[in-house]
Amino acid sequence: MEKQTITLADQELASRLASRKHFLKDVDQLINWKRINKVLDKVEIRRTSVAGRDAFSAEVMFRIMLIQSWYKLSDYQMEEQLYYNNIFLWFCHLSLENPVPDHSTISRWRSRFSNQGIYQKLLQEINHQLSKYNIKVTEGVIVDATLVESHARPRKKEIIETEPVGDEEIPEHPSFQTTELRVEESKDTDARWLKKGKKSIYGYKRHTVVDKDHGLVQAIAVTPANVYDGHMLTPLVEPLKLPGGTEVLADKGYCSRENEDALQEKNLVSKIMQKKKKNQEMSAETRAFNHAISQQRYRVERSFGGLKKHFGWGRSIYMGLQKTTDYLYMGAIAFNLKRSLKILRA
Repeated sequence: MEKQTITLADQELASRLASRKHFLKDVDQLINWKRINKVLDKVEIRRTSVAGRDAFSAEVMFRIMLIQSWYKLSDYQMEEQLYYNNIFLWFCHLSLENPVPDHSTISRWRSRFSNQGIYQKLLQEINHQLSKYNIKVTEGVIVDATLVESHARPRKKEIIETEPVGDEEIPEHPSFQTTELRVEESKDTDARWLKKGKKSIYGYKRHTVVDKDHGLVQAIAVTPANVYDGHMLTPLVEPLKLPGGTEVLADKGYCSRENEDALQEKNLVSKIMQKKKKNQEMSAETRAFNHAISQQRYRVERSFGGLKKHFGWGRSIYMGLQKTTDYLYMGAIAFNLKRSLKILRA
């Protein structure tokens, strides 16, 4: 149960933590929680009676989800941690003398967030708050996509038929050995196959915009893996409402007349790498243009590397397009906050 009054045990805990430095204490100071609560107000449980157990607030559950993203904790692991991890308990505004949310409560609140489309709004709000610290898009953005493996891969099953034993043939049975390979349907029906190089991947594609200066995630769109990158540039960039003159960097997968026209219409500077024209040599000017862009794209690769290593962006822990999208959004929010603290300390 969420803290209603400060007990002696809570005062003792706060006293012990007062002189200690910790990442969670820095994050707590970084975020304007009043503004976060305005976003979360849509998912708050409205009580019609004072009877019964009080519900946990949406803010508490968002704090729990942040910890899960930073420390790679399942709902069961998070429930266990809240029983004995004092800094987690303090960050989540939970009391030592009251029950904590169990794994099923955490799961239900995650579904509430998803049903109300809260994750995208939370990312936008966090980025807006970070802009107050001058951590924002100033020169340009980088658009790129990468694959996310599905949590449920299709399973292969070998069915082997052996030849009959003995010399005489058995009617309606083959007298030879055959091996048949069958592929069972995946439980994750939203995912799709895509072959990248020599490796075939079953899953999704996350199309991402990061800012050119800091590599923070500005926008995400998640699709089945077989969706073409170039079709997603406008849906990603348009909602950001970038100021005129902002550069948009992208690799050759986004090179099309349609994308060039869309950027020009919004007064954005196209820095999309150019493809070689059929049966023509690429000019030295075009090669230099492409090289200059590729030299700046390391920031998105660095961000993707951190997101895959620390925030699970390499493979989803959930099944289905919506749950995978929500999972990647929470990873982006947690990544942006952690990365921003490093920037501010530098």
